[in-house]
Amino acid sequence: MKYSKEELDLIQQLDQYAANKKITYYKAIPQELYQEMKAMMRSVKFEGSLQEYFEYLGYIFNPVSKYPKSSTEITALLLQHYPSRSITNLENVDRNLYYIIQDKALQNMMDIPEYIHQLGFKFVFHSNIYPHSPSYYIGTSEKEYINRLNRLFPEGTIVIEELIEKNSWLFKNINYLRQIRSIQTIDEQLEFFGFKVLRRWNG
Repeated sequence: MKYSKEELDLIQQLDQYAANKKITYYKAIPQELYQEMKAMMRSVKFEGSLQEYFEYLGYIFNPVSKYPKSSTEITALLLQHYPSRSITNLENVDRNLYYIIQDKALQNMMDIPEYIHQLGFKFVFHSNIYPHSPSYYIGTSEKEYINRLNRLFPEGTIVIEELIEKNSWLFKNINYLRQIRSIQTIDEQLEFFGFKVLRRWNG
């Protein structure tokens, strides 16, 4: 297959998130790269769907519906990665699985570590490995999130489980932001925003 230089650059970036050439969940790809890919489709006048373009670039695309959803399936896959049942660096070891676990946890009104604990695993905080140092930055998105948080928690103290109960969409967006910023935990991100952070569940 003959690709343009720009497409080869795109493939090199995609390989960081799908080294095995399998894509099971769109959210496993950063939003910026996702938008870059859509722009590339337009620039090369690709006639077909995003899934077909993934396949054209050499990736196997399996819809999320084919990816483990039940607790039993999730547990089995976690055991493949972590036979010791000690979870470290999950969002980089298997980002697809991380986002599915996040959605599953939020459906049950809990954070990822608590859900993983209920599956019989230990979640190791501050174990993520990032290629860059943490980036502490207040931009437009951050200001909007801070405003929303101030309305939800005017006293300045955030209980993680209450944030999930009150606005799981906001939780997911802040959690995604802190990954982009290479910040270890959502607690640390919220503290940077100026809030005191508590958890009902502390492992």
